[in-house]
Amino acid sequence: MDFHISQGMIDTHFHASVMEGKGMNTVLVLRQAVNSGLAGGIDIGLTPSDFLGRKRLLKDFPSILLSAGCYPSETERADTDSLLSELEKLLEAENPSALGEIGLDWHWDYGSRKQQKDLFAGQIALANKYNLPVLIHNREADADIIDILTAVPPKAGGILHCFSSPYETARKIVDSGLYISFAGNLTYKKNDSLRIAASKLPLDRIVLETDSPYLSPQKRRGKPNHPGHIGYTYEVLAEVLKIEMEDLIIRVDRNFRKLFNSGF
Repeated sequence: MDFHISQGMIDTHFHASVMEGKGMNTVLVLRQAVNSGLAGGIDIGLTPSDFLGRKRLLKDFPSILLSAGCYPSETERADTDSLLSELEKLLEAENPSALGEIGLDWHWDYGSRKQQKDLFAGQIALANKYNLPVLIHNREADADIIDILTAVPPKAGGILHCFSSPYETARKIVDSGLYISFAGNLTYKKNDSLRIAASKLPLDRIVLETDSPYLSPQKRRGKPNHPGHIGYTYEVLAEVLKIEMEDLIIRVDRNFRKLFNSGF
């Protein structure tokens, strides 16, 4: 299995259990990634019921944080109150490092838009109650995401993951106090507009991710993604920002630790 990673890199968003479900030996992949330089990261929850399995899977990786949350598709499984109650019980019992992946998806239109909005806003309120940063999914819902973040500001901050919107949206997100995360789509040949957006943002508000097993970077498109590929996105961002790789690694690490108060 191929790796492209340097010492000190951080992957702020990947899905270990989904990687496992696609046939990867996730523990082996992560062990190799850590040995190759992965300094830390976050394994992302999609439903409260996935948390304990992910916790067992990653028990030997103290540098990997775990989030918990209800992805927009959960609106098709239960009503909002039930989902929030289920999630709060998990927060009480397990004390995850972040609340996510939460947000809005107007591409697939899971449930109804009202259900998605209510679940998103309700989860931010829970994050505020438990002083947790939020990890936000946004697909074709820029205006509504910003409206909800304005109405219910995340008190402990958070990340808009896998950014793919115009610069104007990024600017509003950053001005609200959140971080922007770029994934493998930053490396795609035809994504000049995304690279332009990245070039205009303050570096102290940028983090990076793989979104594994999704969004393989340009040089590995068509192959399953994993955290050992994070270096491809670092490489492109360093070129976009015209800074040395070592400097970028230090700055992203600083941003990550500031948001999560993490000393691993």
